[in-house]
Amino acid sequence: MTLAGVYLALPGLHSPGDDPPAADGYWQTMPAGSFAQLPTEAECAERVHRSEWEPRPGNSKPNQTMPAVEQVHTSLAVRPRATPAEAYDTRWDSLGLARVTGHHTGTTDENIQWAACKWGLADNLVRAVAVTESTWYQKDLYPSGACVEKRGCGDLFPKPTAASGEYCNEIKLAGYDYQRDYGQNLCPKTFSIIGVMSWQDPAWGQMAGNQNGTFPFNRDSTAFALDYYGAYIRGCLEGWAWWLTGKDNPVDPAKRLDGCVGAWFAGAWHTKPADDYTALVFKTMEERPWLNRTWASPSGVCSWIRRCGSNN
Repeated sequence: MTLAGVYLALPGLHSPGDDPPAADGYWQTMPAGSFAQLPTEAECAERVHRSEWEPRPGNSKPNQTMPAVEQVHTSLAVRPRATPAEAYDTRWDSLGLARVTGHHTGTTDENIQWAACKWGLADNLVRAVAVTESTWYQKDLYPSGACVEKRGCGDLFPKPTAASGEYCNEIKLAGYDYQRDYGQNLCPKTFSIIGVMSWQDPAWGQMAGNQNGTFPFNRDSTAFALDYYGAYIRGCLEGWAWWLTGKDNPVDPAKRLDGCVGAWFAGAWHTKPADDYTALVFKTMEERPWLNRTWASPSGVCSWIRRCGSNN
């Protein structure tokens, strides 16, 4: 906005060269069977539409954090998903998880674009899921270090158990003991801008520390969290998640996206919670709240015990 040739930087408006993404996004979801045609992460880094636009400046540190690729691959490889044999196609591990690196830096939206491109997903889909999961907060914290629920962590255990205790003690090795905030054997199951699950219920298949290998990368790196999400949705689209639909009950590839989006939230195929979540995500895609100038300045989250979050 100008007045007599002078630019006025009004609250909520973007200065020149500081533009939000295009309303329709930059690419659409590639269909099932497209894995071999996916671009490389280096190609996607070059395709990202760069802008200083940043509605979540508090994400700056995790936006610039890249985990060591060797550590990521080791962590995921020692906890393979394709065991027991009826759970996943082995390509979930050998092609999907093996491709996850989290090696990108940029603004929050630039990281979203990169991951969406890498996995052949619509960038507006990933933006909408991130709105639904966290309102685009990767790691909002209270002054004590406690995480702000629904702004980078969530899905707390309803009650403490020996299994939850093993998991909580496992993740505290990465620098923070969440049990001091929630009580013994209690802590968040999910972390990040897009709600990446770290908890592995022993009933799903025993894994070391009841942790599926995503932590602390999903907490500390925005790019990793989005990269992992892309791997999950692409693997599901390719039909590699047998536990969702049944190994011998293939789903029409044209109808997989809805089920895959819902399964990320509900861990099930077209249940009511899954379908309700999918509907919310698609509604958010249509509404594009990230383009609303007031969305970039949400009200702070405060607690009478923990005071106010740091990313407000």
